[in-house]
Parts: sequence; C-alpha cells; structure tokens
Amino acid sequence: MNITFQNVSDQKTGGLPVGTEVERSNIGSRPVDTKKAAYQVDLKTSIFSNEAYAQHTRSAEDISDLAQDTDVKWQHNYMALLSNTLSEEDYAKAAEDGFDLKDLNDKETVTILDKIKSVLLMSGKEITGYNDDISTDKLSKIVGSQSFANALKQSFKENDIPLTPDNAKSAKQAYEQISEISELSDDAVKYMVLNSMSPTIENVYLASHSTNGVSVNGRGYYAQDAGGYYAQKADSFDWEQLSSQIEKVVEEAGLDVTDESVKGEAKWIVEQGIPLNPDNLVQLDQIKEISFPISEELAAKAISAAIADGKKPVMANLSDPSSNSTKAKEILEQTRQISDENIKSVIASEKELNLHNLFSAGADKDVPSSDPKFLEARLQLEEVRLRMTFEANKQLLNSGFSIDTAPMQELIDALKAQLASESIEATSSVFEMTVSRASTIAKGPADVIGSMASRLATATLTDISVESTLIASRYKKAGESYEALMTAPRKDLGDRIEKAFQNVDDILEDLELEANDDNRRAVRILGYNKLEINQKAIEEVKGWDQLVRATVERLKPGAVMDLIKEGKNPLGMTIEQLSQSLDEHLNQGNDGDGQGKDKSREKYSKFLYKLEKKGDITEEEKQSFIGIYRLFNTIKKDDYKAIGSVLKTGQEMNIKNLLEATRSFKKSQRGMDYVVDDDFGGLSTRSRSLGLKIDEQINLAFRFYSAKADIIYENLEPEKLQAANPTENTLLTELADRLVETESDKDLDKQYYAEQARHIRETLSGKEATGALDEMTTLDVEVTFSNLEAMIGARRDRRSGSIWEKTKDVDEEEIEKEQQLLVDALSEDDYPNQYKDSLRNISDKLSDVLMNEDDTYIDVRSITLMQKQLSVMSKCSDRGSFDVPIDLDGQKISMHITLRSDDSMNSRMEASVQTYEYGLITASLYVSDGIINGILSTTNGNSSEESEYLEGVRTKLCDKMAEKLKGLGINQERIGILYHAQIKPSSVGQVNANAKDGNLKEFTDTKVFLTMAKAFIEAL
Repeated sequence: MNITFQNVSDQKTGGLPVGTEVERSNIGSRPVDTKKAAYQVDLKTSIFSNEAYAQHTRSAEDISDLAQDTDVKWQHNYMALLSNTLSEEDYAKAAEDGFDLKDLNDKETVTILDKIKSVLLMSGKEITGYNDDISTDKLSKIVGSQSFANALKQSFKENDIPLTPDNAKSAKQAYEQISEISELSDDAVKYMVLNSMSPTIENVYLASHSTNGVSVNGRGYYAQDAGGYYAQKADSFDWEQLSSQIEKVVEEAGLDVTDESVKGEAKWIVEQGIPLNPDNLVQLDQIKEISFPISEELAAKAISAAIADGKKPVMANLSDPSSNSTKAKEILEQTRQISDENIKSVIASEKELNLHNLFSAGADKDVPSSDPKFLEARLQLEEVRLRMTFEANKQLLNSGFSIDTAPMQELIDALKAQLASESIEATSSVFEMTVSRASTIAKGPADVIGSMASRLATATLTDISVESTLIASRYKKAGESYEALMTAPRKDLGDRIEKAFQNVDDILEDLELEANDDNRRAVRILGYNKLEINQKAIEEVKGWDQLVRATVERLKPGAVMDLIKEGKNPLGMTIEQLSQSLDEHLNQGNDGDGQGKDKSREKYSKFLYKLEKKGDITEEEKQSFIGIYRLFNTIKKDDYKAIGSVLKTGQEMNIKNLLEATRSFKKSQRGMDYVVDDDFGGLSTRSRSLGLKIDEQINLAFRFYSAKADIIYENLEPEKLQAANPTENTLLTELADRLVETESDKDLDKQYYAEQARHIRETLSGKEATGALDEMTTLDVEVTFSNLEAMIGARRDRRSGSIWEKTKDVDEEEIEKEQQLLVDALSEDDYPNQYKDSLRNISDKLSDVLMNEDDTYIDVRSITLMQKQLSVMSKCSDRGSFDVPIDLDGQKISMHITLRSDDSMNSRMEASVQTYEYGLITASLYVSDGIINGILSTTNGNSSEESEYLEGVRTKLCDKMAEKLKGLGINQERIGILYHAQIKPSSVGQVNANAKDGNLKEFTDTKVFLTMAKAFIEAL
C-alpha cells in the first residue's frame, strides 16, 4: 500500500509519468532495493489502486546474489571483526576447539568467530569481558563521564567485544555527536523518512543539521530518495474516506491497527506529503520511539551493538540497540516456539504468512487442521525450522535481509541460498558428523575397546561410533550405568566398579603384570565384554585404549576442518590413520609450500610464554622443561622411532633412555637396526612363557607407548611439568599420568590469550594493515592474519632490508649463500622456482635453531614471523613479485621487483629500492619493437647531486643490459629520468612464465625482465 499527495517535478525525474516506480538511492545505511521503491500516485485517478502496492522484501535471486558477494565484503568484515570485536574469550574458545585464528582465512575466521560468539550467547554463559586493562578512572577520562564509562563497560561485556582505548575513543566521538541534539524537529524527521535514512547516530546528526532553519512548506522539500522536489501538498484531507486504507497500510507494516498513535503517525505522513507505504510508516514509527535527549545507557547499548556488527559507532541504530547476534538468537528461539494455533490465527485473519505475524498471532480462530492453507503453512514453517540456524540468521541480518517480515517461501529460499554459500567446510555434513561421532565415542562405554579389539586395526571412526552407540543402548535398556571411555565415572559408579573387580590385582599378579591403573582398566574392559583375560588380551586392549582415547582427544573441530580441507574424510579413516594424519598436520600444516603453518610452533610459543611468566620456576627447571618439550616434539616428528628403539633394546621406557635414542637418531640419521625374533634377548622371557612372541609384544607395546607420548605432548605445560617434577628416570607412563592429573594454570592461559587477541587487534587496526591487505588481494595471497602480518613486515622491510639481516644473523654462512643465490640466479632459466627453493632453504635453517635451551618467547615469535614472511614472499612470486637482497653502500637492503601486465600498456618490469641518500629509486622498463624503453625515477627532487648519480646509474644500466641482452636495442635516450616521483601502490598482472602485453600479440619473456632487474642491481 502506498499513498502520496504530491507529484514529482519533471525537472528532477526526467518527466516520469504519474505511477512510475522511482528507484531509491543508497541513503544512510539502507541498501538499494528497487522492489521496495515508492510509487507516485495521483489521487484523482487511482486513489488506492493495486499498482500502488510495493513489494517490501528481496527476491530469492537477490539473496542468491548476496550469498555470492565479493571477497571485499568478507575482507571488510574480517578486518572489522578482528580489530574491533575479538575478545580474549573468543580467542580462548577458538584455541580450545583446535582453531588457530592466525592461520584461518578471512571467510573461515568470520564464520568461526560468529559460531563462537553464538555459542557463548546461546549458552547463556556470563561473559567475563575484556577491557584491555583500562581502569574505570582511565576509561572515564577517555569518554569524559564515569556514568557513560560504566554503561559502556556493561554493554561491551554483554556483546562480547573488547573495550579497548580505540573503541572507547570512537564511542565517545559518536556519543558527543548525538548528545548535541536535544530534540528532532519535524523537518528532520521528514528528511529522514523521505531519504530512507534509518535512525542511526550519523543519520540523525545529518538530518538535524541539514534541516536547521529550513522549512518544509512553501515551494516544497527536496527528497534525495525520490530524485526530485515534491510540490505543494493538498490543502485538506477526507480522513473518513482514507481511514480504511490507512488501516490497510498499518496492517501491512506489521503494526497494531488499534494503536491510535500509529494511526496518528500515518496521518502525519499524509499531511507532510510523504508517500504513505509500509516502509515509510515503519521508519517513522521507529524514529518516533526515540526519546531525546539520548541517554548514556541507550547510546552505550546502540554503540556496542554497532561495533559487534562490524560497524562504526556512528552507525549505531538508536531505535534498535541490539546487535544482529542478539536478534539472530531471539528469532531462532521465537521460531521454535510458534504453535499450530499461531498459524491458524494468521490464516484466519488473512494476514501475510511471515514470522512477524506468527510471533504476534493470537488464539485459534476455528481454522480446521485439514485446511490446505494450514497444511501448506505448517510445512513451510517446518522447513524454516529445519534450515534456520543462529549463523544463517546472523548472516542474513548482516546482509540487510528482513527475516521476520519476509514471506515464508522467500525466507526458505534465503536460508537455502545462505547454506549453499557457506565458505567453510566446517558447515559440511562430514564435519558435523565427524565431530558428533568423536563425541559419541568419547562419552560412550569403554567396553567398545574390548568389543572391537580384533577389528580396530581396520575399523573406521564411523564403525567405532556405531558400535559404541549400540553398547550404550544396551546399558540404557537394562537401566545400568557404564564406565565412559574418556570421562571419569561418577562416584557411585566408581564404587560399584571397585567392588565388581576386587580381584583385578590378583589376576595381574598371576599374569606377572604390574598392578597399575592402565592394566586394571584393561582387565575391566575385558570383563565388561566377558572375554578371556590373558597377557596378550590385556596388552592389546591397553594399547588400543590409549590410542583411541589420545586420538579422539586430539580430534577437535579445528583439526577435523583441516583434515577435510586436505581432501580427507575422517569418517572413513581408521584410528591409526587419523593419529598419523593429525601428527602430519601438527608439524607440517596444510600450506602448499610447507612453510608458515607449522601448528607445533604456536604450542611452543605458548609454552615459552607461560614458562617466562610463571615466576617460581628456577633456571634449572626452565632448562629441564625445555629439554623435555624438545624431546617429545622430536619423538612425534620422528614418527616415534625413539620409542621403537627403546623397546627393541629392552630398556626401561623412561626419559633418559628416550633422550639417548633421539640423540642416536640425530647422529646416524637412521633408526637403530635390530633383528627381532624369539632369540632376541632385550626383553623379558616371561612374555614368551605366556605365549606372546617378542615381535607381538613390541608391536603392542609400541602402540601403547606412542599413545602415551601423544598424551604427554598434549599436556606439556610448564606448571604441569613443575607439579610432575620429572627426573631422567621417570617412566613415560608415570609422566603421562601425572600431567593429566594436574590442572593447567587458568590465569596464565588467560594472560596468553589476552596477549594474542590484543596483538591481532592492534596489528589489524594499524595504518599499515590496509595497504598490506590491498597488495595481498592484488597478488592473490590468501588473507589470513599470519599472511597479513607477514606482508606488513615485507613492505616495511623493503625500506630497511632487515629481513635479510635478521635471517643472516641466525646462520650467517649458510643463509648468506642462499641470499646470494637470489641475486645471482636472476638471469637464469626457471628463476621463480629457484627463488622459492632458496626461500624455503632459508626458512629451514631458521627451523634448525628453534627449541634450544636459550629460546625465549620473543625469539620464537620473531623467527616464526620471519618464516611466515618468507612464505608470503614465496607466494607473491607466483604473480611476478620478488623481493631480493642487495648490498648497497655496505648495507643489506631489499629490492622489490614486479612484472606487470595489463590491458593499458606494454608488459613491463619495475624494480624499486629504498636508499638513504637518493630516496626510492625505481627502474620501469619494457620492450617495444625490439628496443628497451622506460624510465628511471626517484622520489627526491632534482639537484646536481641527484642528477649526477641517476645519470651514472642510467649509463651503467644500459651498459649492463647491452652486455646481458644481445638481441635487444639499447639507447639511453629511450630511458628517461623522473624526479619527485609518487610512490604507487603495488600492483601486478598475471605473470608466471611470461609477462604478456595486453594490447600486442608479442610477449616479453620473464627471463628477459629479470635480467633487466639484475642489470639494475649491478648498476646501483
């Protein structure tokens, strides 16, 4: 329904006839939507014609387009989400679930953080909040008011966003804008409604100041949205005649038709000459609900909600101070509560079937359950419920889709499109099923190990989960409890287990086995399954028990997602395959070039952080703990060869013997060579007397001890090691048990997560982040925090060259050779691959120095950042971008070489180097008709010294190119010199093997361009 009492001037509409649809412009925060545009209706001819009714929801096609939005949107959300809303709790929860936020791409990060925040919100768990160590006094000084400071603290806490100094300052600026306005005039309200401006702080401020002193009467009022001036309105109105039509618009708007104040708003719209339609009425109603002056509490709520949605504080909506997360939760909960009576009520009242009307529907109005309309509506509601999730709701709300007012079928289409557009494998059925089945096994009966002992070598995760469910079902039918695989039994159940297995120690003694907890548990598992209890069965069950528990414990959501990204299906993998894949993922990551994503480094970094922060650890303990950490990291990296070695030699499985075994491997670079047969004397002969062959015993023991090593590695924390107090004679099993029994230091964990979250926020809010992001986008480098931080470093080092000095300091002789190769090989064939090889070799040299007794948290962070930087530099080379070290005036600096190709000019090479005396010097060269052309530029001005130097460089450059490029013409006059050159943003075309000219059919070989770059280096 749409009513207007004014015509649009031909001057502004191009002579549009009455009744023509007028497109809305994107004013305020409202998206362009021609389907929602108002009609200009001539009352004399078409009082309330059907053509005046406008659609006020997006089509399924529109939503599909939104679902396939550009990467720019994701990158904006990513930057805003991490720099403004990442809290300590978010980072901690991500780490707990196995996600490293630093190595997730932008889409994955946005999706996972939305999921994390939804879990915190949906659980009702109180969020501790994080305020960047800002005291209330300091916050009060920043925002200028203690009461506003308190309101901000509360609102930020409720929205799970950090109250950082930057957030506090921007909140203050937004509040200062709105606090200036004591009331909103009719002129300002009309301005906002006509221009479809939602009541945000910036829109209210703009409307208030734009209409200051301007009257709506007289010649008319300019409406940006309608594209022209509205003429003089009608002099009088027949309200009795218009009453029923006004009520129709009110009903369409989803407002209460019995509310006289709403009808009054509709009349006001008519009187002001504004088109009366549902959108305008809803918008006016929202504006009128706002009480001026704005209270500190309302401002704080609206501002924190805006930041939580990734918006600027000035975009806070004063009529709806709730974040999209809160709305998504409320809509989800309300949708679940819709009853059949609500559906029947909407049908009986002949209202449109949408969530808004269903939420507010009253009692049943005698619509039979067999009514086709009811049956169809119920099916639609069930489909909505089936597809609706918190995450889907939030993404739709973020896109501007009106979930509650959209027709049901349109909402179903939108939810379908949203699910189809999810960019992260974590939403796939394989992911969900894997996480679910791992949980089922963990919480299921320990009996499953005995039941499947003979099949576990080939059983998949799905097989184990199905068997676990069947056993649990039998317990449930019998009304009995069971001993869970991975959780401690209840106290009463524990008592019953102890009574039921009173003779376990006697059985172990008869079998000449140690009466320890692992052996006792193995006997119980065999007993649950009524299986024969002998040494072989105990050893087999014990090994599988440890391996299944250790693997399922490590199968966190983040690890599952990475396995799926690598093309693996965890549901179809055996426990041993899963364990091996998790080890590979830990030490190598899923990065294509093997650089930059070693998951073990993040764990080691946290270990060192806590080691340094925990004040009661002695220097001797520190050295010992680092040594133990290195030992078990090496054991896992070497595929548990040390464990096999100790088993084969028959020694005790203690720290001392494991350390000696790893040292032997390091020296020989191969395993200990032993022939294992029944005459092998390293192990006790008692096993043979009981029918267990030596090789069988070693294989079974290897599975058990390698799983114990996994448990130790997962629990390596300084505070746990301090409590365990290991010595060189501490057995592997003893250490594992002690570490598991000890709680980690929650305060230290909190400090570490707070530090990581703060570092991410500060890096992404810095001035250099945007430029680095733009270059990554141009070079098609995956947007992750690690890559972004590395790109920031790479761009910074182009000015200082410090990356080359820092890497050389680690291993001067070897790394110096690799650095020199980066320059020497420039004129050789297949340079891009040689470039990558050298960077990889330098990165490997950096890995060799990690995990020594002198490591500190800062050192590890520094080396890890250098490796990530080298990884990003390697990826950039795929798009014709190279950073190479050169020696200039006794200093090692970096030259940036780019091979450009686009449709606007010839393919070309640009090489830039930052010098202290002569500014940024750039050589831009291309080949045309067999002759080298180009320009030599500097950011400095033209002086005699500058001129003399650049003239000399040009002469040497031409001489070097003439020497190296025999088939091309060289003429100094074809290479100009430019002073006061502007620094251009980095941009390259698609260059791999050749740099192609966009306009011409000829191409210039990459080798030729890189030879030019080498000549430029020598000329400098």
